[in-house]
Amino acid sequence: MGYLAPHLPIIIPLLINIVDVQIKKRLSLTYSITKGYVKSLEDTKFLIRQISSRKSIDQKLYEILETNKRDAVKELGLIEHEGRDVVIALKTKQAIRNVIAKALKSLTFLSSRGIIDKYESVEMNKVLLEKIKSLNNFPMAIPLPTPDKYLHNIIWLENKDVLIEFFKERAKLAYFDYGDVICKEGEMPQGIYLIISGMAILESSPPTFGIDRSLRPDRESTTRFTEYCTSGDIIGELSCLLKREIEYTAICETILQVCFISLEDLYEGFDFFWPSLEYKIWLKLALSIAYQYFESSLVDEDLKFQKCVMLNHAYVETLSSYNEMIIDNVNMKFVILVYGSVIDTKTEVPYFAPCILPKTCEQVRRVIS
Repeated sequence: MGYLAPHLPIIIPLLINIVDVQIKKRLSLTYSITKGYVKSLEDTKFLIRQISSRKSIDQKLYEILETNKRDAVKELGLIEHEGRDVVIALKTKQAIRNVIAKALKSLTFLSSRGIIDKYESVEMNKVLLEKIKSLNNFPMAIPLPTPDKYLHNIIWLENKDVLIEFFKERAKLAYFDYGDVICKEGEMPQGIYLIISGMAILESSPPTFGIDRSLRPDRESTTRFTEYCTSGDIIGELSCLLKREIEYTAICETILQVCFISLEDLYEGFDFFWPSLEYKIWLKLALSIAYQYFESSLVDEDLKFQKCVMLNHAYVETLSSYNEMIIDNVNMKFVILVYGSVIDTKTEVPYFAPCILPKTCEQVRRVIS
């Protein structure tokens, strides 16, 4: 022991570093496996809808898969909280891998068409494959970015400097402890919360989508909904857009760090960047609802947010009180009602969000609920 004592100041940091590396490797592996598990559950849900012929079995399997998915997402949130730097490194590595894979695919296409010389194609292919190999030496962890950098993750800010600078001056950093209530069902919204690190659980009654519960087909339902939010998710967007009561209670499952943008600052942004900013938040929410409820119908559609903004692959139409809208079923592949309710002006048949309007529906008017 007397011999080891002088060397302890050197040995202990080395041992700590070795253990730290092993922990990060285990976290990285666990996160990757859990992420793959979540994706497999999503694929299985889609396949069940395609092959199941009995609705009762379909529903039971769907509930089991949804429960397993929630548990897995919860685990992902806990891993992100415990090893945020590891998760950032993993996501960065995967993003690089995806870019290289797309480049290889494009290279193969251009080479097969004779657009790129065969020798050049071979050399470029070698370079790209070397880049993939070099990812094996990618760091296990990347230092956490400063909170204001997370504004770049808000999709409707589109990474535009003018928008990010506007909200950077107004956004506030906030911390919540485990078990803290961020917002309560029935309360008026105070603003939006962009999660930087940690995890929150949202608990709610069945969503109303702006329709009086007494008018909804599922008005007798007592089912409670549960959803987990982790880094990059936003709490409060829809309630802020509508200036209506929040429809869920958000509770911290871990210590939570958020960027908070108040309702007043958000609406100041709407006025300053009218009308594009408010529209883009609606577009983001509409696409999210459409995919959440009609993924199997939209599986072949390229409805990424940026594509919809730039190429108008999909757009949002708002019906004011008593307004009517003619539906161009020739040029529109889908018309999806994502919020509120409408009546077919010809048949007087009501439709409640979320739903895909049938092709027989040619004109609708808004229902005031």
